[in-house]
Amino acid sequence: MLIDLLFILAVRFFLFDFILFKKVREYLGRTHYVFRKLFSCTFCQGFWCGLIFSLLSCQGSSFGRHIEFSFVSAIITFTWTVLMHRFIKEYEDEYDLPMT
Repeated sequence: MLIDLLFILAVRFFLFDFILFKKVREYLGRTHYVFRKLFSCTFCQGFWCGLIFSLLSCQGSSFGRHIEFSFVSAIITFTWTVLMHRFIKEYEDEYDLPMT
């Protein structure tokens, strides 16, 4: 489960924070209300990443287990983002390497 949660953290960062998809996120955020809300909510991002991953990887599990994993990944993602955001910004500034 730890590897799964780390995978969710990485996927969430890659899709919702990484500079590679910034223009896509900005475009979708301007054109669709749902995307604008999704891109501004770290908890929601973790939940949906966790749910999609859980549904794709654990086909024998009950739906309750998928929802449980989704909420666990959401709170872990939210907590990780709150704790690490400052360090990521400091790293970007120190090495002049924009990642977000």
